[in-house]
Amino acid sequence: MSAPLPHVEIIGRQSSHYTRVARMLALELGVEVPLAPIFDLMSTDPGTYAGNPALKLPSLRVGDEMVWGSQNACRQLARLAVGGEERVYWPENAHGSLLMNAHEIVAHAMSAQVEVVFHEVVSKRPPDATSRKRRESLINCLGWLDTHLDEIHAQLPHDRIALLDLMLFCLLEHLPFRNPIDLSGMPRLTTFVTSFGARASAQATPYRFDAPPPEAANP
Repeated sequence: MSAPLPHVEIIGRQSSHYTRVARMLALELGVEVPLAPIFDLMSTDPGTYAGNPALKLPSLRVGDEMVWGSQNACRQLARLAVGGEERVYWPENAHGSLLMNAHEIVAHAMSAQVEVVFHEVVSKRPPDATSRKRRESLINCLGWLDTHLDEIHAQLPHDRIALLDLMLFCLLEHLPFRNPIDLSGMPRLTTFVTSFGARASAQATPYRFDAPPPEAANP
């Protein structure tokens, strides 16, 4: 009989594309992991972010241990599933320049999306030279991915869960949720997000804002 799994939980937000990557991978691997929501995204207390001094999410708690960051969480989740690490195609498995560049571009686009949303949506600051460059960078990345997506998928193994696909899907669905960008001229990306969105892991993790619990009524 196998030993029972330790207590596992993801600390993050249902509205976060980084959190969703970890949640989707857990479902793809058959690992049941609850989400502990972070309600105050503007908090400067590391305790809000499971002790992460970078004030970033998500984190993954496994028993008494904590790891910070989406990819670290994914690696720990894979270790909890039977053969999980071998079932995932990780960024370091990419040896050709196209796949190496694709992982770099998706990772950068996810980061740029956060920066754009914080500047323009959360902080409601007017565009400046830096924010314009971030947005242009994001759009350039999406255009590159659309141009090369068929070739990228031709090189990805079909018998493993590609972390690249999870990241790309979570990014693309995050755009209309937080930062609408016209993707009508990027048919490969729009086809991909529609197809990948039919997966059970995608259907189970739609973007929504976590509602904080009501304050206790005064006696």
